[in-house]
Amino acid sequence: MSIDVSKADIGMAVGTVTAIAGVLAHLKFDSSVTTVLTASGVIATALASYFKSRSAARSAQESETSARNSARDVANIAAATAADNTAKTVLVQTVTAERAKWRAEMRDQVERLAAQLRADQRGGPSADWEQVDRLRTGIRLRLNPAGRTPPPAGGDAHDPDRAVHHVLDALATAGESGTTPHAALADQLEEHMAVLLKGEWDKSKLEAVSGKLGVP
Repeated sequence: MSIDVSKADIGMAVGTVTAIAGVLAHLKFDSSVTTVLTASGVIATALASYFKSRSAARSAQESETSARNSARDVANIAAATAADNTAKTVLVQTVTAERAKWRAEMRDQVERLAAQLRADQRGGPSADWEQVDRLRTGIRLRLNPAGRTPPPAGGDAHDPDRAVHHVLDALATAGESGTTPHAALADQLEEHMAVLLKGEWDKSKLEAVSGKLGVP
């Protein structure tokens, strides 16, 4: 246990000792012991009161310091929480913007591919098959590759991607000869892509509202 002794405490102690010596010096030889004890008791009581007040002052100071430290800790926690929330918000906004860009690119690719596949049906120029292959590859590269494999026994969330992959595979098999009518493949592609885009749009809305990625 440490005792914090200041200059004021030392001064008080010296003053007390001086006061006791003064009392004793003025006592006559035949003065009673009671007088000595009474004077000493008064001085001791004053000294005890002084140190008690000093202890109370120190306790108040320590409480104030503790309160300041607690306030600082709360402020630090609040700042860290705010920074974390800001980072998450920025992440969600970035992902949402990228998904919007992905949907726009998919719509553009499908629109142009469907137009090429229906070229013969419209009675216009034949389809540019180099462009068809380029668009088909561009769409496939934007799909989830997990959709090219059969679904697991318990199913998965890639059926919309899988349906579009199947249409693209059928288009590659049909080729220019059109073993499967190109216009029919265009219809299937539009149908399945609409389902895929709608699911991605709903996902983006939920994430934007909740502020969390991957909301089911």
